[in-house]
Amino acid sequence: MKTVFTPSGGGITAPDKRLHIGLLLWPHYSLLAVSGLMEALRYAAKAQQAISFNITLVSEFPDLPITSSAGVTIRPDSSHAPPDAFNYIAVIGGDLQSLDRGYQGDREYLAHAHHARIPLIGIGTGSFILAQEGLLNERRASIHPYHLDTFRQTFPQVYAEEGYDFIDEGDVLTCPGGISTLTLATELIRAHAGSDTASTTCQRLSLVPHEIATPRPANIALIPDSRLRRVVMLIEQFLTRPLTTAGLASEVALSERQLNRLFRAEFGKTTREFIRSARLRYACWLLKNSQQSVTDIAMRMGFSDCAHFIRHFQSEYGCTPGVWRTSHS
Repeated sequence: MKTVFTPSGGGITAPDKRLHIGLLLWPHYSLLAVSGLMEALRYAAKAQQAISFNITLVSEFPDLPITSSAGVTIRPDSSHAPPDAFNYIAVIGGDLQSLDRGYQGDREYLAHAHHARIPLIGIGTGSFILAQEGLLNERRASIHPYHLDTFRQTFPQVYAEEGYDFIDEGDVLTCPGGISTLTLATELIRAHAGSDTASTTCQRLSLVPHEIATPRPANIALIPDSRLRRVVMLIEQFLTRPLTTAGLASEVALSERQLNRLFRAEFGKTTREFIRSARLRYACWLLKNSQQSVTDIAMRMGFSDCAHFIRHFQSEYGCTPGVWRTSHS
């Protein structure tokens, strides 16, 4: 099983032989997002029969059907199962006017799952629901451009970004919905069943291969080398995960030396230095917008200890994290 980050460094590793997602739907949910998840796992199951791929629709009131924004109704499969029955628990929201119509018990179930260390996934306005429950506080989140301004105004404690198919913070993943749901689903399949199964799934879904896809964030789309674009996108999507140069290079069929050459030519930095700079940028946001201690931020950003974090921060920004925080508060 190949993955671009080292699972032992953070997040929840998947139990072998299964990918089981518990799914919560809000009134007027996106039917495209639901079907995207289901279709991706269905194709994965055909490609890799040794692993179980399942989605279970759970609800506080399983006897009550839920109506999508397209008017299609779905009846939940069951009431709330113990969170550890799933690898992930995802929530798909509807239009913003319908967010307060969800069941309180479903909100409490999300919080319970989070405290049980089961990774959560917010899809579309499902990220609004996670943010309302405080489950995205002091985290990065990928938000649909249509909702970005509203989200940022409503939840300033969340580092909201646009243009990414998903952002993986380890314990919480966010996805803007729509077609991006397919990309998220195939990455979950890749992590649990390997690249071959994920690639077969992408082919069946007619997804554009990663090596020729052009990322949407403008600063990444302008990178001329498609392999480097792919790696920079992965770094941004998995920024707080324990990334390695070897894992990233393998993802685009390069050696570590070749990848470092591409980074030096484009950015004047090695892969590792680029990752560190990106994490320090995120650390600046946390210093300004959170109450986390410098030590906690250092650990969150993957530094071995606070002294290393302070040294690299001072080299990057010309002052210590404490001075930066004071001057930007």
